[in-house]
Amino acid sequence: MGIQNIPEHELARLREKAKEITGSQFDYQSSYTDLLSRRLNGEPLQYIEEYVPFYSIQINVDQRCLIPRPETEYMIEIIKNNVIAPKKILDVGTGSGCIALMMKKLFPDSEVHAVDISNDAITLAKENAEINNLEVNFYQSDLLTNVEKLDFDLIVANLPYIPTSNLPTLQKEVIDYEPLIALDGGEDGLLYINKLLDNLKNTDSNDLLLVLEVDTSHAQSLRDSFTDWKDVKLEKDLVERDRYIVARK
Repeated sequence: MGIQNIPEHELARLREKAKEITGSQFDYQSSYTDLLSRRLNGEPLQYIEEYVPFYSIQINVDQRCLIPRPETEYMIEIIKNNVIAPKKILDVGTGSGCIALMMKKLFPDSEVHAVDISNDAITLAKENAEINNLEVNFYQSDLLTNVEKLDFDLIVANLPYIPTSNLPTLQKEVIDYEPLIALDGGEDGLLYINKLLDNLKNTDSNDLLLVLEVDTSHAQSLRDSFTDWKDVKLEKDLVERDRYIVARK
C-alpha cells in the first residue's frame, strides 16, 4: 500500500491520533510518521486508533478481536425490531463484547451473559464493559459448553461463517491482522452455526428468540434447516442482502 492509496480522511484520523498520543497540536510529526508506517504496512485503521464507535457506545479494539462490521451494528436494529423486553440474554461469540454491551444498554433490566472461545477476547470484552459502565457476565466457553443453564429468552450469535477455502480471498489487512478464529467457519462456513443449533435442541426455554448473523451465500439454505422452530424468517442488511436469521422456538 502506498501513501497515495490512503484516503485523506484516513490521513486526517492518523494525524488526530498522533496529536492525542503526543498531547500536542503541533509537535506530533514523529508519532504521525510511526502511525502512517503501520497503516502503510496494512494494519487496519481501527487497530491503530484503538477504538471504534458501535451503535451508541464506543469500544476498544485490537488484535484480540474482530473489528465490528456495519452488518453487525445493523444487527442491533434487527434485534430491536423483534424483541421487546428480554429478561435473560446470551451473546455467543462475543469478541469485543459490542453486541452484549449494546443489549445491556438497550435492555438495562435484563441479565446479559456473553461467551467466547478466546480468553483474550473475553479480557478485552471485560475492559469494554468497564469503559462503558455496563454490567455483563463475560466468560470463556466453546459455544455453550460452559453455559450452565439454557433458560434465555434471547440468544444472539455472530459466529465465524466464512468457508475455510474463501479465507485467502479476504483483504490482506484482514488476513494479516484480524484473528482468523473469528472468521473461519469450517469447510462450508456452517461448522459453528450448526453446532450451536445442535446445542439448542434441548434448551430449557419454551419461548426462545434466536438472532444469527450469517453469510448471504448460505442464508436461504440455513433458514430452511430450521424445521423444529416455530417461526423463522430472513432479514436483510443495509444493502438488501439476506444477512440475519430470526427464529423463535
